[in-house]
Amino acid sequence: MSNLVTLTIASEAFLLLSFIIIILSTKNPKRNVLWVILFIIGAAPLLYLAIDHVKNDYMDANIGLGLAFMYTWLYGAVAFIVAIILLVKKKRNNNISKEL
Repeated sequence: MSNLVTLTIASEAFLLLSFIIIILSTKNPKRNVLWVILFIIGAAPLLYLAIDHVKNDYMDANIGLGLAFMYTWLYGAVAFIVAIILLVKKKRNNNISKEL
């Protein structure tokens, strides 16, 4: 496996993990559909450009691929922060309800 494939899989796995945590933190099915749509919006550019890069094998630096990685990493970081906030909020609500 090339470094590009490994890095793409790792980036998409981090993004997927973040959205799995978000979906497990919320129990609203309508909101879960929104989270899946947001995941697709975040994952699609990197997948498209990585497949395009492997198929066409550009000779120069593929700036679009680099931008897609940066977009996915930033999007994944924001999703991970949201996931942690929702997880902490859920745990805090569970602890408060147990005390009552």
